[in-house]
Amino acid sequence: MVKFYRKSVPLSALWVSSNERLSDFYASSWQRGESPIPMLVIRILCAGMALAILSWSLAEAPTPYWLIYLTNWGLLLVASLFLCSLIMSSMAIYNRSYETKKLPWYASLYWAVFNVSVTISIMITALYWLLLYNAKVREVETRAFWLDVSTHGITSCLAVIELLLSRTPVRFMHLYQPLSLGLWYAVFSCIYYVAGGTDANGKHFIYEILDWSQSKRAGIIVVASMAGLIIVYAFIWAIALCRDKVSTLLVRTTSHDLPPAPPDRHTGIV
Repeated sequence: MVKFYRKSVPLSALWVSSNERLSDFYASSWQRGESPIPMLVIRILCAGMALAILSWSLAEAPTPYWLIYLTNWGLLLVASLFLCSLIMSSMAIYNRSYETKKLPWYASLYWAVFNVSVTISIMITALYWLLLYNAKVREVETRAFWLDVSTHGITSCLAVIELLLSRTPVRFMHLYQPLSLGLWYAVFSCIYYVAGGTDANGKHFIYEILDWSQSKRAGIIVVASMAGLIIVYAFIWAIALCRDKVSTLLVRTTSHDLPPAPPDRHTGIV
């Protein structure tokens, strides 16, 4: 379900603490009813792939420098997304009778991680293939190329699968959540540079395009990236809107959920 508010919004709605239906976080858009089983199966498969890619990346670069790269932050986010989603689906199996709009902690946690990880993973994919990928360097490194494809492509595809198949709400007012993480990484990279940090090759920047020794260019990149995040989040919001409209029209029709009318006691006609 997607909500877009044209009127004033209470401050409580800016957080991920309330929603009309808890089933929006464990049922699929493409199913009738509210069984948590279909999304649980999908999430188990996606979690396995996300954790496999995360493990591969860690095995290829087992150094403290692994933590300084935005790509690896994205890997951790996507892995966290599916771990949180598994908790959400598992809890739904044991406790589906939730009559209040206030969400349990595990639903709020999943929702916040969803908002951030889907947006950031798509943004990382776009930035890498548009600005950072060097075909000449990778053409002779087959193993490294497929790791790039996995970390900068497959992980974002997994996040998009969660977006398309789930009913997870996307509210435009939650834009501040992925923006906050994007700004935090920019601040972190600047602090890291000022503190004399280097990358794995001893260079005084994490990414050459974000070299704070050229502060004007780095600032422009940060501003452009924040604008890109807004565009990506708007795109995600639009996809979720279309997802809910189409699935409600074609699959989640309320008429199929209504009990049959009793027959007329005089004519016997239903």
